[in-house]
This record gives sequence, C-alpha cells and structure tokens, in this order.
Amino acid sequence: MNNLIPTDWQNLTRSTLIAVGMVSIALFSTPVLAEEKKEDDKKKPKITFDEHIKPIFRAKCFACHNTDKKASGLDLTNYTGLMQGGAAGESVSPGDAEGSYLYMLVTHESEPFMPPKADKLPANELALIQEWISAGAPENAGSKVTIKKPKFDFALKGASSGKPAGPPPMPPRLSLEPIVHTSLSTTVTALATNPWSPLAAVAGQKQILLYNTKTLELLGVLPFPEGVPHVLKFSRNGSLLLAGGGHAAASGRVVVWDVKTGKRLFEVGDELDSVLCADISSDQRFIALGSPSKVIRVYSTSNGELAYEIRKHTDWMTALSFSPDSVLLCSGDRNGGAFVWEAASGNEYLTLKGHKGGITGITWRSDSNLVATSSEDQSVKLWEVQNGSNIKSWNAHGGGTSSVEFARDGRLVSCGRDRVTKVWDQAGKQLIAAPAFGDIAVSVTICDETNRVIASDWTGKIKVWNAADGKEVGELSANPVPLAERLTAATAGVQTSQANHQKLLAAAQADQAAVAKINAAIAATQKQQTDLQNGLNGLNANLAAAQKALAAAQTGAANSINQIKAIDTPLPAIKEAHAKADAVSKQVAGDTELAEAAAKLKAAVDKREAAKAAAQKTLAAHQAAVKDNQQKIAQYTPQIKQTTDALNAAKAKVVEFQKTLKPATDKATASQNAAKAAAAALAAAQNEVKRWQAEIEFSKQFNNAQASTAK
Repeated sequence: MNNLIPTDWQNLTRSTLIAVGMVSIALFSTPVLAEEKKEDDKKKPKITFDEHIKPIFRAKCFACHNTDKKASGLDLTNYTGLMQGGAAGESVSPGDAEGSYLYMLVTHESEPFMPPKADKLPANELALIQEWISAGAPENAGSKVTIKKPKFDFALKGASSGKPAGPPPMPPRLSLEPIVHTSLSTTVTALATNPWSPLAAVAGQKQILLYNTKTLELLGVLPFPEGVPHVLKFSRNGSLLLAGGGHAAASGRVVVWDVKTGKRLFEVGDELDSVLCADISSDQRFIALGSPSKVIRVYSTSNGELAYEIRKHTDWMTALSFSPDSVLLCSGDRNGGAFVWEAASGNEYLTLKGHKGGITGITWRSDSNLVATSSEDQSVKLWEVQNGSNIKSWNAHGGGTSSVEFARDGRLVSCGRDRVTKVWDQAGKQLIAAPAFGDIAVSVTICDETNRVIASDWTGKIKVWNAADGKEVGELSANPVPLAERLTAATAGVQTSQANHQKLLAAAQADQAAVAKINAAIAATQKQQTDLQNGLNGLNANLAAAQKALAAAQTGAANSINQIKAIDTPLPAIKEAHAKADAVSKQVAGDTELAEAAAKLKAAVDKREAAKAAAQKTLAAHQAAVKDNQQKIAQYTPQIKQTTDALNAAKAKVVEFQKTLKPATDKATASQNAAKAAAAALAAAQNEVKRWQAEIEFSKQFNNAQASTAK
C-alpha cells in the first residue's frame, strides 16, 4: 500500500483538526431584538398576520393548505401552522423575506410556483407579505417581534483553491475497449467531474468511462471487475479517482486510480454487500464507505487498515462526504438520518434533523462552512456546521430530489423525479432549468473548468448542458460500442463514403462536361457569328459598289442621250443642205468649187453620223451597265437580309447559351465542392478505420501490460 499522506498529518490530534477546520467557519450573528421604531415610523400601520396576511392566504391558499388537507404538510389557516412550516421545513424566516421559502414560492423565484398553475400574486399583496416578514412576521398588533433567525452570510470565506501545481490532471492514453457492452443501456448509477480539469467519470457495468467535458470525447475505460460502481469521487486536488460498488448482497469494495497515470493504486473494504457511498478526504488520509450494512467504515490510506467504524445509522447508507478541509465527515441514510462526524476520530459532531425522506446526496461548499443535503422528500437543505442549523431549505424537485452538488463558486446543481436538472444560487433561487429527461433524473455533476452540467436518467441517457444558459451541448454514453464494431462501422463508412465520392465525382465530371459543351457551343456560335458578320460586311461592300456603279452608268447614259440629242438637232438641216447641194452638183457638172463644198458637207454629215453612232454605242454600254448593276443590287439585297437574319439568330443563340452557362457553372462548382467534401469525408473515414485499428492494437498491448502487472 502506498502511503499517500505526509507522516505529520497522521500525528495531528482531533482537537487540532477541529481547530483548523473551525477557523474558516462563518459564525451566525447573535439573535437580536428588533430595534425600537422611530417616532415617524409609529404613524405607519403595523402589518400583521391576522389583519393583512391571512385574508390574502384565505383567497389564494386555504383551499390546499388548511387543517384538513395540509398540502405538503403546510397549514396556512392559522399562525402556528404557518410558522411550523411543512414538508420542506420552515416556511417563514422572520426578518428575512428574501430568504423565506414561502416568499420565494409566491414571488415565483423558486418552484413549485404558488399559487399553482396561476399568475403570481399582485404586486401590492407581495409587497405586504415582504414587509410583514421583514418586520418580524407579527401575528397581531399586540405581538412583540423577535428576529429569531438572522441572515446567514453566504459569502465564501477561507476557501483555499486547492488547485494542484502543473498541468491539469488528465489521464494518459488509455484503452478505449469497453469491458461490457449491452444491447440496451442501463441506469447510470454515478457521475463525477474533476475539480481542476475537463474530465468526467461515468459509471458503467464493471467499468468506469472517462470523458473530456470540452470535446465530449471518450478518453479511456477503467476496468471495475468488482461489479457495478454506485459512487464516483475525484479527490479534492483532482489527482485521484475513487469508485465504490460491487455486487448486491455479495460483495463491495472501493478502488482508487491515479488520474495522471491511469494506474490502479489500491482497494479498500471487503463488504458483504455493494458499497453505496464513499469518499476520500482531501488530505488523502482516509477513505470512508457505506453500504446496506448501516455501518460507516473509515480506512487509513497509509496502510489500508480499518481506522474506525460508526454504527449510528438505522438504515442503508446512501451518502458520504468529507469536508474540503478534511475536518468533518457528513453521512446520510435511506431513512432520512443525517449526521456530521469528526473525520479523524469518528466522534459524533452534529445531528442534522429535518429531512422526512431518504438522503440522496451530500455536498460541501468549497470553504467547508456549508453542507447541502438532498432528499426523497423533494428538498435541498443547507446546513451551517457551527451548530448544525438549517439555514435554507427549498423543494427542488417534485416527487423527490435525486442528487445535488456544489459548484466551486457556490452555485448548486440538482436533479430529481420531475426529470429536470436545475442550477440554483445559495438562496434557493432557480437560475437554470434544463429541458426534462424522458425518465427520472438520477445523478448530476458540474464541471467547474468548462461550466457544464452533466446529468443522467433512469434509462441510461446522459446529457450535457451549458450551466450559463441551459442549452444542451451533447450527450455521453455509458454503454460505448466495442472497438471491433467501431472498426466494422468505420469500414462500412469507408465503403459508403467511397461510393458516395464516386457518385459525386461522376456528377461533378458530368456537370463539368456540360459546362464545357456549353462553352464549345458558345465558341462555335461566336465563330459563326464572326463569319456571318464578315460575309455581311462583304455583301454590304458589294452592294455599295454596285450602287455606285449604277449611279455612274446612269449618269453616263444620261450624258450619251444628251450628246445624241445635241448631234441630232442640226443634222436634218445639214442633210437637207446636202441633198440640195447634191442636186445642184448634178446640174452644174464640172463645177469644181461646188463639188468640193458638197464633199465637205458630206464629210461633215458623215462625221456627225459617226459621232452619233459612237454616242449611241456608249449609251448602249451605259444602259447595259445600269441593267447589270441593278441586277447585282437585286441579288445582294436578299443575301444581305438573309445574312443579317442569320447573324441576329447567332447573337440570340449566344445570349441563350450564356444564360444557361451560369447555372451550369454554379451546378458544376457545387458538384465539384460536393465531390471535394466527399473526398474529405472519405479520407476522414479512412483515418477513422486506421484509428480504430490502432486503438484495437493498443488495447491489446495495454490489457496485456495490465495483466502482466497484476501477475
């Protein structure tokens, strides 16, 4: 057995330990009488139960809380019944309205809201109740008020951080192979979180599962061959993990592991029934355990031997917890009995009276000044440890409260038979209520490092919420799948991912081909458009040339016609003169001069005839040119129209192709991204296969090493 504590601690006397513990305890103020009223206050009417408060209760509360019915054990029809309180304990704390359970219910600051299924009381009535309680809750005008219970100072005092030096305590690489896997999940009997690291422990069948509370990833499986763990506790410095459990009516034991190495350090206890509750003191001197035997057994960690026994409880032990300063030990049983003991000796220190149902949880505030208990009687109660006074009590969960735990900052978390997990402040004000489980909530814990609440229900479901806003962040499993099944699933996942990747890759390639086809069609149409434009330009040039030539031919023809007209104008007179001259020349034969004149005239006439013939020939050429160009123009005009129509059609076709290009490109991009994502998923699935193959190999080596160490 390893000695986990310094020898000096083992030599401390009981009185020394008690003195050390009591230094940090916040004392109650001495009860004081109400101060005498000032002169101007005497004019103010005195608020009393009989005159002001009872009428409010008669209208809203007497139907359920009367002498015959007494819902929750509370009778509000008379002052004595009101001040005695009910099943949840004291209802009114004279002088402390905000701390009075009844006031918290009617203002809807705590559940169950009163009146049930109705709006809270009008503001003026709430103000009367508040003023009445604050003034000492007098019964009538003649009552002398005594503030019997002053407010308790809830401030944390003298709490050492207890945070260990170095990195946060986290386990090394452990085997992820579950010891037991069942087809159906079973109730999670215990939960715990490390006070200084994001680490949670979950009780399973013959195993404890360790999870990272940030990532919710399984970190390892610790074998617990002793049976079913009923209690899990981390040491106050987070370096050790304790589990207590066993087999019902057969055996019980407590096992301790080193969190940083994952090694099983030692076991204590040899119960004839399963261990139901256990804890290790923060100085790591003692381990206390309880079982259905009704006996508390406290073992020394220095030698593993029984240090002492406590035989005070009258029913099964259900809860045990050492104070953070290791001075005191609080215990509870199935009958509602709760006690505080001196941790070093086991001597009785306090009896905590008030619960009317079995104790389901015990938790200490970090400064050791307050201890909270939860019970099947629905309530959570806070006790100060100077004299065991119950300073606060509220009904946390209808039907019964299953579990309660203090956070490092003084908040509390609880769960119960109403299936709801809740976060409270120290005054019993509900801060958060998480969505209800499908069955009874069994266990709850809060991780101070991540501010996350972890709770379980009767069916084995484990949920994780943010304590700040109550939003669910995930779930844990108390029944993880064996590595071989994980490997099979991962292998199947690879096949599925591969098929999906091939399908998406083919789709991406088809989409890319469709885009390429559209781009090719656009390019071909644009080339056609260019060719048509060039052809149109040529036709337009030819048309322009023909039109120009036509105009020139028409001008030439007009000129030739004018020229012919000019020749034809004097020609008849010349012909007539020529005829006369010819006649004269025949009459006057031998007249040389006249013959010459006649020859000249004839030559002139012939010249004009020749000029006219030439002009007519030119006119014919111009007229032929006009006709030819008119034919060309008539030919070019429909060609130009046809080419223009084809060009416009090509342009429209390009526009249509471009309209289909963007959605096709978007689709191709999306399918390509999907193919990339599928490729990444395939790679991840392949890595998952490699991971589980490696984990299986590591688990074999790890278990072989553990077996060798055990031998």
